[in-house]
Amino acid sequence: MIELSHPNSRSYEEEYKKFSWDIARKELNYKEGNVINIGEYCTDRICRMGKSNKLALIWEGFAGEEKKYTFNDMRVLTNTIAKFLQGLGILPGERVCLFMDKVPELYFGFLGILKLGAIAQPLFSAFGSESLLTRLDDAKTSAIITQKKHLPKVRNILNDLPSLRHIIVVDDDSGKALREREILFHMDKAERTEKFDIYPSKAETPSVLHYTSGTTGKPKGAQHVHYSIISQYKTAKYFLDLKDEDTYWCTADP
Repeated sequence: MIELSHPNSRSYEEEYKKFSWDIARKELNYKEGNVINIGEYCTDRICRMGKSNKLALIWEGFAGEEKKYTFNDMRVLTNTIAKFLQGLGILPGERVCLFMDKVPELYFGFLGILKLGAIAQPLFSAFGSESLLTRLDDAKTSAIITQKKHLPKVRNILNDLPSLRHIIVVDDDSGKALREREILFHMDKAERTEKFDIYPSKAETPSVLHYTSGTTGKPKGAQHVHYSIISQYKTAKYFLDLKDEDTYWCTADP
């Protein structure tokens, strides 16, 4: 007989009565006015808690290949991405688009962008050129991280995006066919960055820029902030009932 572990929340009614944001703030060791950077919270902080060698991400490709990363891998690789973007001249507050399938670079790129203080702009990889143009133009996006298979979509609209300075390709081994503004970056092959000065973002510092679907008109940008991690933490713990030993699978694109 398998004994099930106790849920984080036994009753919605009980949780509703005792609910307080202070609980999440205390558990995340956050006080009003403190620096709060989602990239740091999801990597460095977890390593400081003694979980550096704990498995953080399992990725399986369509051909059966598999990659596994620990939280220390995540910490170092997000530092590496942040430093790479910084070297390209990406500044805090600039928008960096993630236009990829669900590969490890998508998730690590997201956190690396936030560590730099830039704003992550994830877009559905099935978008065509027109949908991509609408959102990149509206956001005045400075860089896009993508894959070789999606390059044609970006190239089709490049002349209409003067603010897009860099097109970063994560899976091209040759680099021979790259064009203007395109640059290679191989996360697993790059020299790892052990330390990075993480941007000291505060509660209302912009973090993620999502866009509506555009079904009722022009897509609208919805700006999130780093303080959103407080509610995300509560959601993961009490509504998804995630525990330390769980493995979480999400079929949806972020």
